Amino acid sequence: MRIAPRSAPGASTGEQDICDVTLWLTATQGLRRSRLWIDRHYTHIGREIAGVSIMSPPELRERLTEAARQAFLALGYTIENTGADLYHHATCDGRHSRHETIKAYARIEAALRRWPST
Repeated sequence: MRIAPRSAPGASTGEQDICDVTLWLTATQGLRRSRLWIDRHYTHIGREIAGVSIMSPPELRERLTEAARQAFLALGYTIENTGADLYHHATCDGRHSRHETIKAYARIEAALRRWPST
């Protein structure tokens, strides 16, 4: 299934997006820490990813994964798993200041407000 993104103003690196979504999830869900995995196909470039998953307790995993998916779509990503070989993209190391967390939270919230989920 291919999900087409809405355009999100401003470009950012994939690593920064992963950290921002991770920090946003941690802040909005009241988590001490979370680990976000991004799957990519070897043929993916730019804002193409195959999937998103969260390393969290099983009772939270589905809800957190869906929240992360929505955040990446709002940032302009295309999410499509074609079944081809995957690799895991970088995760956020979690070493961020409070200022960086607030900045990431504001960025993701703004993207979600601009992008109407369906």
